[in-house]
Amino acid sequence: MTETEPAAPPARGPVSWAGRIPVVAVWCCASLPVLLYLLQRHDPVLAVEVANTLTTWTIRALVAGGGLCCAGLILYPPFPAWLRRFSDRVRRSWTVDSRPLTQALADLEHFETAQKHFEVARLSWLRTDLGTVGPHAARAVELDPRMPQAHHLLGHYLARVGALPQALLAFAAAEQLDPGHAFGEAQLMQARTLSLLGRHGEAVALFERHSAEHGGGHRSNYWRGEALASAGRTEDAGRAFREAATDPGQKLPAEENWFRALARVKCWRYGSAS
Repeated sequence: MTETEPAAPPARGPVSWAGRIPVVAVWCCASLPVLLYLLQRHDPVLAVEVANTLTTWTIRALVAGGGLCCAGLILYPPFPAWLRRFSDRVRRSWTVDSRPLTQALADLEHFETAQKHFEVARLSWLRTDLGTVGPHAARAVELDPRMPQAHHLLGHYLARVGALPQALLAFAAAEQLDPGHAFGEAQLMQARTLSLLGRHGEAVALFERHSAEHGGGHRSNYWRGEALASAGRTEDAGRAFREAATDPGQKLPAEENWFRALARVKCWRYGSAS
């Protein structure tokens, strides 16, 4: 444990716009009865007119929303899978217990350790608070360069903000320190980052190594198919997309279901889904 002078931890960043949606919606709905009551005391007729107008626009909004959902389903078949993934991410970000994060931040006011910084970064990542993830993950790596989980999380953060070369180094460090780290996730993300950087040949080789060592999922097979297609290996890409689109015969997690839906669309071009 490294003792330091008491210092405030890096400031927490704002909650993402997606995370604000439920709160804004709840506050708007909760404020309407109060506003209508106050308006009714001032002008009962106007209050009735406002209530009728709100009812009309609510019905219109619901009809329009239903129409947009139908249109989205027709024009973009993965839309239901995207909606499920979006809802799952918002739900997880708002159901994470904030008490461990508050405690870890309070502890950092008195002393800091790499593990404590990592814990703050990890919990902030679950809450989609990217402004807090970056500084704490970087500080964890600085305090303990041999902590693979800190490198791994820092890689995810850097990839999310578009710093791909730095993310590649972070994922490679996590894999080097702990081969097969996070059930192969560090290796998979390293391959994905190589693909995004345009280094498709290296990416394909690493994807295939990941598949051999850890097995292929819908996400990894889809990413492998993209790398193969970019490398000009169309037939191999088609096989990868068909593997990604295979029906597992059971309900998938939201993230894996999203990539299976994307793969089914790719199969229209590269061949039919299983």
